[in-house]
Amino acid sequence: MAISEREGAVLQTIEASRDELVETLAELIRINTVNPYSGEDDAPGEKPGQDALEPHLKALGAKTWRFEPSPDTFEAANVIGPKGRSWNDRPNLVAEWTFGTGTGPTVIILGHMDTVGVQGMDNPFGAEIRGGRMYGRGTTDCKGGLVSGLGAVKGVLERAEDLDGRLIYLSVVDEECDGSGAGTIACALKGIKGNAAISVDGTSNEVIRGCGGVVTAEVRVRGQAGHASVGNGVSAIDKAIQLTEAIHAFGEARHSSFPECLLNIGTFRGGTAPAVIADSARMSLNIVYHKTEAEAGRDETGVWGGRLIWDAFEKTIRAAEAKDEWLRQHPSELIWVKDLVPYEVPADADAIRETVRAASDVTGKDVPTRKIILWTDSCWMQVLADTPIALHGPGVHTVAHGPDEYVELDTLVTTAKSIGLSAYRMLSRP
Repeated sequence: MAISEREGAVLQTIEASRDELVETLAELIRINTVNPYSGEDDAPGEKPGQDALEPHLKALGAKTWRFEPSPDTFEAANVIGPKGRSWNDRPNLVAEWTFGTGTGPTVIILGHMDTVGVQGMDNPFGAEIRGGRMYGRGTTDCKGGLVSGLGAVKGVLERAEDLDGRLIYLSVVDEECDGSGAGTIACALKGIKGNAAISVDGTSNEVIRGCGGVVTAEVRVRGQAGHASVGNGVSAIDKAIQLTEAIHAFGEARHSSFPECLLNIGTFRGGTAPAVIADSARMSLNIVYHKTEAEAGRDETGVWGGRLIWDAFEKTIRAAEAKDEWLRQHPSELIWVKDLVPYEVPADADAIRETVRAASDVTGKDVPTRKIILWTDSCWMQVLADTPIALHGPGVHTVAHGPDEYVELDTLVTTAKSIGLSAYRMLSRP
């Protein structure tokens, strides 16, 4: 489809702001916003980044406000999330613009400010530019996306007189490090919703319209301490290893039905010293699941998510324990750490259709849409806020969380154009 003169003005404004967008990204990258639950000492969280981003939004005429997720965020949303999470001094940042009568569509641009830790990185906050790329923690995931979203807003505002409705920009907290999307959940609980949303935590060569779900379980196994040289105890480590056989068999059976849905034992810890027989061991694992399993869970339990997987996994563990005298008398403790749900947006929803159309028009290429198995906090916009959402950002997923994380600066600007054109079209007066 041809780009109109008015739409061209949107794109030209974004292109003209290229240097400013690059400078803004460098500003954000130089600010440490590592998630406090990254495992790193003195990780400051998101607030310093929100402090730096807010003036840029206000300079564009936004009405801005902040709020922290409440302590009962997961419970209020009927979501299984990690226990003991704190969001003190970790505010979501909301910016809003109203056009025309304000009765037209509401379009949301969503990204997260927190990053994973910086282990293995030589200069994580340097914002170095080499070969048309900016390097540093968060360049791809997802500060680059936040800046592309900012550029998109600049473009939309260039033709504000053509529009009717509202544009909302969200910089949320606690997406990373088991955060489970608490910031986005809190936005949904606040009643922030729209006719369409675009998550900037994506890649530029495609538009994502759905993801898989994942449950995280912890299995705590009991043993009996004793002196290693005497052997007068029961090793919890040995018993836990016995259970891993049943766990892997459970994962293999699931894999045969859902090839994309993998099971991974990610941690295994036990014991206190080589001379002491381990009286405890614990392992944590992720089980990826499919949207059809969430549908079956909703039909049977009334809750959208992986509840049926919990039941099947527990039966597997108990059946394995029944074959061992010690485990039969001392069953392990199963803890469900989180249940992050899948979602799917119809391909003909405005959020998907217009983002695909805009990205194709900007790049001159056919931009595909697909679903991914990798989980994203965008699910909560669809599931909790009834807001169809597309994932489209400047990220390079193969380098996210890695020691050489970067974003292509040309892609940063091109994605801003795609998002801006999509938002402009959805907000344009009929």
